[in-house]
Amino acid sequence: MYSVVCRLIVSSLFLLPVSLVSQQRPTQPKKPTVAVLDFDARGGISKEEAASLSDAFQTELFSTNGFVIVDRNRIKAILTEQGFQQSEACTQVECIVDVGRILKVEKMFAGNIGKVGRIYNVNVQLIDVTTAQIISQKNRKHDGALEDLLTEIIPEIADEMAGEILGKRIVSQPGSGGSTWYWYVGGALVAGGVAAAVLMKSGSEESVPPPASKTLPAGPDLPQ
Repeated sequence: MYSVVCRLIVSSLFLLPVSLVSQQRPTQPKKPTVAVLDFDARGGISKEEAASLSDAFQTELFSTNGFVIVDRNRIKAILTEQGFQQSEACTQVECIVDVGRILKVEKMFAGNIGKVGRIYNVNVQLIDVTTAQIISQKNRKHDGALEDLLTEIIPEIADEMAGEILGKRIVSQPGSGGSTWYWYVGGALVAGGVAAAVLMKSGSEESVPPPASKTLPAGPDLPQ
C-alpha cells in the first residue's frame, strides 16, 4: 500500500507542471477578416491612380500581419456578379455592407480620393458589416505631389486605422543616421531605414537582420 501511494505522489509531481503549462499557454487572438474596395476617384485623379492607392492601403494592412484580407480579384468578381461593372459604382454604405456580407468579412474599407486646385483630399471609411455603421473615418488634405499619397499619406492612414482595430498604437521617432523608427506599442517593433525589423508572426517575434554591408544605426529610447 505504501509503495502504491508513493508511486501516485511521484506521478502527480510529473503531471502537475505539464497541466499548469497547458493551462497557461496563451491562445492566439482571431484575426479580423477585412476587405478593401477600390477608392473612388474624384476630380483631378484617374481611376488607375485611385486603384493603385487602394492597393498600397491593402499592402500596408497586410504588413501588420493582423488581418485576414480578401483578395481584391475576389472583390471585383463579386461586384461584377452583383451588376457593378466598376467598383466605384458601389460607394454607398448599404452597397458596401451587402458586398461585405457576401464576402463574409467583418469590416470593409472604402474611400475616395480627389483633387481641388493643387490640394489632394483623401477620405477613408471603416464600416462594420454586422451593424452597417461607419465606425471610423480618416481624412487628410495634402498640398504636394501625388507620389506623396503613395509613400506617406496612405500608409499613415492605414497604420492609424489598423492600430485602432488591433488595439495598438504606432509611434514614430527619428533615429540616428537618418532612419525613422516605428513601434507598435504593446506589439511588434518595426524600424525604418537600414534598421532591423521585428515582426509579429504566429504570435512570436522574428528578427530580420539588415544587409551585411550596412551598419545598424543606434535607435532612440523607446517611448514611455
